[in-house]
Amino acid sequence: MPVMKKEIELDDGRKIWVRQASGMERLKITNIQGKAFRKMRHAGSPEDWTDEQNEEFALIVDEMGGGIESQISTWVPPCILDEDIDPNMLTFDELNTILQFVRGDDTEGSVPFQSSS
Repeated sequence: MPVMKKEIELDDGRKIWVRQASGMERLKITNIQGKAFRKMRHAGSPEDWTDEQNEEFALIVDEMGGGIESQISTWVPPCILDEDIDPNMLTFDELNTILQFVRGDDTEGSVPFQSSS
């Protein structure tokens, strides 16, 4: 699957182009998540986890350096394609919206990064 890009509207109405994180960029945090899943083997299939087990998993991922804060600080700044946007000036909601696309959760309206202008 190619890396995609998408135009995202900020709270003030400005639109910015954002690309997904590449496999190389995602490697460290993806490995952390894999290690956390292995630590949770005792809980069975993730689809069957209780709220407490989901919280335990999230805590493990966070303690290992792969939580939401790490994902935002590692992936969002290099994936914002507009040079005039300072990631430090974005709201949490804007950062979260961008993160959803950057990590591949929301691909609606995206186009291949390399083949479009």
